[in-house]
Amino acid sequence: MAGCLLVIFYRPLAHVSAFRAFEERHGGYLLDDFVFVAISSVGQFLYMHFFRRGEWAADQAALRGALRQGRVKRIPLWARWLFILCFLGLIVLGWMAPPPHRTRLLALGVPLFLLFCAVELNLVVHPGEALLPDRRDELLAFFKARMLQAGYVAAIAALAALYLAYLFAPACIGLLLPLVLAACLLIPSLVYIRLDRRAAADG
Repeated sequence: MAGCLLVIFYRPLAHVSAFRAFEERHGGYLLDDFVFVAISSVGQFLYMHFFRRGEWAADQAALRGALRQGRVKRIPLWARWLFILCFLGLIVLGWMAPPPHRTRLLALGVPLFLLFCAVELNLVVHPGEALLPDRRDELLAFFKARMLQAGYVAAIAALAALYLAYLFAPACIGLLLPLVLAACLLIPSLVYIRLDRRAAADG
């Protein structure tokens, strides 16, 4: 996180004349971000390969066993939505920020927001507390049907709202799209929580 903030706000390579000229020629090419991602990925791979190779193999074997037994649980709902809302707020700030900061905030917020939306969508498609839930579970199949139904209704209502927004305020569509996406994922998740609590109360 410290490295990300350093790259976003300080732009170390922008202070090097050769890289600065390169970015100016390519219209603000985000070279710092790609260099940071490459260095972080290569550094992590080298560290795991040379210093923790045996421990990493043992951890992977233990993880596969825990996954098969259903002992690995998903991130709690409140934690997932805390990340989603934080990155959604970052997108909103980036949308309203002036041009130099707008691109940087959106470059950080949009990929992470979409990543956690994909995690939430996976829960809608495959509900359950385990990371790899039992797809033959009839109760989870019922939950999935109700969640998909709620998500479908929310998506149709959201598309109608976006169409009206496009007619009267087309400039706001880019800001409304992530808000609508978050709402369409939140509604099925809330349906799952309600059904799960009802099932627990009924025993």
